[in-house]
Amino acid sequence: MNFHPWLNALHIAAAIVWIGGMLVMAVVAGWCATQADNTARVALAGDVRRWSRKITTPAMLLLWVAGAVMVIAHGQMPHLWLIVKVCVVLLLSGLHGFLSATLRRIAAGEAVKGMGAIRNATSITIIAVAVIILLAIMRPF
Repeated sequence: MNFHPWLNALHIAAAIVWIGGMLVMAVVAGWCATQADNTARVALAGDVRRWSRKITTPAMLLLWVAGAVMVIAHGQMPHLWLIVKVCVVLLLSGLHGFLSATLRRIAAGEAVKGMGAIRNATSITIIAVAVIILLAIMRPF
């Protein structure tokens, strides 16, 4: 039985959940970083952080596992398009960690660091996803 289509479907579903969660994290972190009402921002950041820990982070991990299994099972390395795609996913994983840390700080009532990255997190996520999709479909190199 060929498991590749199932792994691919799992990989894509995990990506949709992960990216959706990251966009929510980015928007909420940006909003919370600009609010003066500490009670509302702490509550919202805490809620999104809990959602992220239960849904978004496991989706990211599932995406990585499914992707790694597909690469190992099909020996697709070292195609350049795949190496670039993995690098972009690493960038997104780092951004996910940064947003998680930012929400943790906000939920704890601490000062927010990296306003430039927070402001640009939504755009970075969308551009990175577009690059990943283009690389996966077009396989330009």
